[in-house]
Amino acid sequence: MSKRHLLGGAVAALVVEQGRAAAEPKRLRYGGDAGFAPFESLDGQGRPQGFQIDLLADLGALMGVQFDIALQPWAQTEAAFRQGRVDLVAMVDTASRRQWAHFARGHATPAMALYQRPGQAQAQSLQGLVGLRIAVLDREAMRDTLGTWLAGVPGPFVKAADARLALLAVQQGLADVALLPRAYADPLLAKDNAGGLVASHLNLALQAYAFAVAPGQDALRAALQQALDQLEGNGRLEALRQRWLSSHRDLAQRAVLEQGLSRQRSWTWGLAGASALAVMALGGGLWWRGRRIAAERQRRAEVEAALLRAEDLLARTFAHHPDPMLIVERGSGLVRDANAALLALLAAPAEAVIGRALADLDRHVDGAALHHLVQSLASDGALAAVPLRLRRGDGRALDCLVSADVVEIDGAGHVFCIVRDISEQLAGDAALRSAYDALSEQLAQSRRELEAAREAQARAEGSLNEFTRTVAHDLKTPLHAVQGFAGLLRQRLVAGHVQEALKHTEHIERAARRMNSMIDSLARLAQVARQPLQRRPVDMRQLAQDTWALQSSSHPERRAECRIEDLLPTQADPDLAAQVWQNLLENAAKYSADVAQPKVRVDSWRDERGTWYRVTDNGDGFDMARAQALFQPFQRMHAGGRFEGTGVGLSVVRRIVDHHGGEVRLRSAPGVGTVAEFTLDPAPTAPG
Repeated sequence: MSKRHLLGGAVAALVVEQGRAAAEPKRLRYGGDAGFAPFESLDGQGRPQGFQIDLLADLGALMGVQFDIALQPWAQTEAAFRQGRVDLVAMVDTASRRQWAHFARGHATPAMALYQRPGQAQAQSLQGLVGLRIAVLDREAMRDTLGTWLAGVPGPFVKAADARLALLAVQQGLADVALLPRAYADPLLAKDNAGGLVASHLNLALQAYAFAVAPGQDALRAALQQALDQLEGNGRLEALRQRWLSSHRDLAQRAVLEQGLSRQRSWTWGLAGASALAVMALGGGLWWRGRRIAAERQRRAEVEAALLRAEDLLARTFAHHPDPMLIVERGSGLVRDANAALLALLAAPAEAVIGRALADLDRHVDGAALHHLVQSLASDGALAAVPLRLRRGDGRALDCLVSADVVEIDGAGHVFCIVRDISEQLAGDAALRSAYDALSEQLAQSRRELEAAREAQARAEGSLNEFTRTVAHDLKTPLHAVQGFAGLLRQRLVAGHVQEALKHTEHIERAARRMNSMIDSLARLAQVARQPLQRRPVDMRQLAQDTWALQSSSHPERRAECRIEDLLPTQADPDLAAQVWQNLLENAAKYSADVAQPKVRVDSWRDERGTWYRVTDNGDGFDMARAQALFQPFQRMHAGGRFEGTGVGLSVVRRIVDHHGGEVRLRSAPGVGTVAEFTLDPAPTAPG
């Protein structure tokens, strides 16, 4: 199946109900701006025309859909889109619009120009706007541009509701220049010359124009992007840009050229009329060939000139921008470029910054803070005015704000950063200083919490790895037993030794029971952390007495004497606390069963850590030197099968105590006995 059919199928799933005939055309509703020529507008008969209209025709052919195009004033189109009455629009991509629209990648750039009085010196870059009063449109796209590309231009900015009023502000001396999209301002100049104003030769590309769909329509956005990529790849999209998106001046120059060609055509045909038919045919052919060559040369020259202007503008904008900027390669972290303003801010030579890894700039920025910024950029995709303390080469500290976004350069991901020094503003504004310090502290706290979370994760992963290793090792023991005795069983049966075979089946059954018991114990262990913690007042003495009575009735052969003191009350989960007593008292009774006079004692006390409970027995005990993995499942401190059990009891105790935020500890000696102590109180918070 072709790519075209795949694109058409993706869009059809969004816009056509199930069961409609496959031959019926699929339709999408496109909303646009009725007065945004040459991108889109209505001609004299009210029909849509422009770059977007031709592009939609090509997209519809690729995607197998038909676009119902409705052009009206932009405010009405935006309202229709946000109310769900339009499937897609094309508009300038801004940060605030991303909250209610999902954008494809930009496929065009609206040209902007400076409009000023004749004879006035023309700015050659954004740097030339510093110190000028600038009239701009009071619209969403321009507000976003002021906060990004024009962040280093202080203004003042004169806000105007439309292009006519912005031009009028220049005429009346309220502004020095007007920065406007050519789509709005050039028609006004062509219509009434706008009071004698002229447009600059400088074309500014400051905004990305892209298709947008409603949130949740990701399949439609992906289909649009795939079709756009195909048009970009085969050159059709670039041809549409060249046809429609030339400036007003380029169109005028093209009209002059066409007039010259018209005069040349008249002269050629007059000469051909006086010549023989053969000469006329030859002359006509040569003329058409020359016309095609001239047009191609003109088009190529225009494209090359536009490319050179764009590259020069980009280089000038970055190199001479008043805001410090740098470009960092993602992955490697190498600083690929930094402008003069950044080098001046750091008081560092270019070779100390450009071509160096960010980690090597530790004399200028704290490593932990930089790592946190990198992590935030990776998770959020951008940074917006994040506080950062920098150090100059002369040792002076600067309070700065960092903004960053991810861009693609030569097919590789890079991070474009703008650093703004606000030390002087903070020094002169106590409220701003306080807010900056508070935000910096929040970020520092975030870094500390993130680091603590990473350490906890590392500990948890280490514990999980150890737990997995232990379980894998100990579960293999009964499996190996089953496998070994099964082989012996087969041999005895083949030899006809039935009685010996029956003995092997007993071993197999015993190993299977052992493995089943271990699996049940693991299930109980896994359930501890998932059980919601419900703290309530607990009578620990009564709980311990009930637990001892239950284990005594289950094992009447055990003769241990248990003395339970008056125990301090606590706040804990009663069910989980009962499991702690069950495992500790069960161990105390089991491991003291072989002594002459087995005794178990339970008491409690309180210190600065919390309320502690202690279980002491005079049983078999164990060597503490062998107790490194005491709380790991299936770890037994006694060799052989002297004592029954799976070795999971203390693991359950540890999980429950940790779940409460408490502590557990054991002391023991062979032939002397064991002391188990635990608290279910959360660890006290360190001061400060």
